[in-house]
Amino acid sequence: MSKQDLPRFHLHTSQPARPPRGHKLVIRLARGSKASSLAETGQSNAEVVTDKHSNPARVRHQREFWQWSLLWLMIVSVIGSMVIGGILLLTKLPPPANCQRISPLSTDSERIYCAQLAAQSGEFEQLLEAIAIVQYWSPNHSLYPQAQELLREWSEMVLQFARDTLNQGNYSDALNMAMQIPVSSPLYPEAQAQIATWKQERIQAQAIVSQFQDALKVQNWQQAAQLMTQLSRLNDPYWSVSRYDSLMKQLAAEKEAWTQLQEARDLAKSNQLSQIEQAIALAAKVDPNSYIKAQAQSDLSNWSRTLLQIAAARFQNQDYQGVIDIAQGIPINTSLYQEAQDWLRLGRAGKLVQQNTILAFIDALTAVRQLDAKSPVKKPAAAQAVQWEAQLQDRLQLRLAQMSASFEQRPLLQMAIEQATLITPDRPQRIRSQTYIAQWRKQIQQIDDRNTLRIAQQLAAGNTIDQLNAAVAQARKIELGQPLRIEAQSAIAKWNRQIETLEDQPILDLARAFAQRRDLIAAISTANQIRPGRMLYAESQAAIAQWVAQIQTAQDRPILEAAAALAAQGRFDAAIATAAQIPPERALYQQAQAAIAFWKSQFPNQ
Repeated sequence: MSKQDLPRFHLHTSQPARPPRGHKLVIRLARGSKASSLAETGQSNAEVVTDKHSNPARVRHQREFWQWSLLWLMIVSVIGSMVIGGILLLTKLPPPANCQRISPLSTDSERIYCAQLAAQSGEFEQLLEAIAIVQYWSPNHSLYPQAQELLREWSEMVLQFARDTLNQGNYSDALNMAMQIPVSSPLYPEAQAQIATWKQERIQAQAIVSQFQDALKVQNWQQAAQLMTQLSRLNDPYWSVSRYDSLMKQLAAEKEAWTQLQEARDLAKSNQLSQIEQAIALAAKVDPNSYIKAQAQSDLSNWSRTLLQIAAARFQNQDYQGVIDIAQGIPINTSLYQEAQDWLRLGRAGKLVQQNTILAFIDALTAVRQLDAKSPVKKPAAAQAVQWEAQLQDRLQLRLAQMSASFEQRPLLQMAIEQATLITPDRPQRIRSQTYIAQWRKQIQQIDDRNTLRIAQQLAAGNTIDQLNAAVAQARKIELGQPLRIEAQSAIAKWNRQIETLEDQPILDLARAFAQRRDLIAAISTANQIRPGRMLYAESQAAIAQWVAQIQTAQDRPILEAAAALAAQGRFDAAIATAAQIPPERALYQQAQAAIAFWKSQFPNQ
């Protein structure tokens, strides 16, 4: 339709419209389109000009035209949607089969689909389930070629599971896995051949291993190595690799055990205690799973017997720690271990006895009584127990005496001495009782000395010369060798010093009285009456030195003042000569020397 064919309509409006000058409302209809568009343009195919002179009939016709156009547009849209939906419905794939609900009524396509889905997991049980689905399909089945190809693939996976299991040493499980491959599988002949090979190699490998173990029992290392070479040549990785490695480790362990036993035997040949102990320790380390262990056990028993004989000798010599050390070295896996434990118990009992306490003796005797009557240790233990019981009785006697002496009273100490004297010279505790007796006699003497010294101290408390002299005389009764001799001598020295002080103090006081009256000569003469070694001698000499210094200062002060006067006149040589008249032992000597040094430093040319 051309532009000329489009009718022109004039529309009347209820109100006059005043469109802008130069603009018209245009409706453009495009051929073959489903809709129309309105646009303002100066060039249009159909124009509707609205003014107050428009035709009503033409407006109605135009409205009907648009209504029919919209109706046909809607019909075309509905038909198009229906066509597109039908096409999608026809091309949509059917839903997959539900493998959880497979039943005898399911189609073979669904079955093979579910079999493939199960085999994709790679699990052994899932593979068997997949094989079970297709293994009975006949060659006439439409899906038979596809099923055979899948059956070959799945059978190969099952056979690989069997190989891996065999490599891990699980022979029975590997055979059971390989036997799961059905006759209908293309891989069935290969699986049966593999099973036969495994059985044959197992028989051959077991024979080699049996011969290998026999060679180890007789320490034929060369034959064992040759058998291992034969085993390594088998095609089965389990026997040629895994089992081979474990058997080579066993061979190395047997060699090491044999070497240890030989070293232990070389050490034990010296028959010395330390080396036998080393031999036992080395033989005890032999691998208990080795064939050498039986020989090692025999040697351990022999060497342990030698050690226990040495332990018995040490027990007789009362070397109880030596008995303990030897018994502890007997291994637990020897036939003499229990006897060694009895020696250990007896040695510890001896160690207790060495503590020399009543409780230790009781514990030691209890340990001896606990020994089995059939034990080889029972006889020497019983003989020793007799001595320990005698020592226990003596200790109880001494304990009673100690309880009496513990009060530290003179009568009770004397009673304790009498009780200890009852232990005769042939008893084990005789020496100990004599030691206690000497100790208690010393305590009695100490009590007597303490009483003597206490009387002397009471006399000295008066602090007069007569009383102090009486105290000294009393203390001198404690003679040399008595317990409080040193303490008595210290008290006597103290009281003598007090006596000297009381005797010399009036002399020193008189000298100081003379000094206060400026009679220094009389003060010095009086103080010199105190003899050297006396208590106040040092104090009197210090006072004398002070008084002498005062006399010298009074004598030498005019000389030093004269020298200072000369120095003030500039006569430094004369001043120095005058100050030098003061001799070194005089009190003002240092002061004079300091003045001389000053004058020389200030006037070096003088």
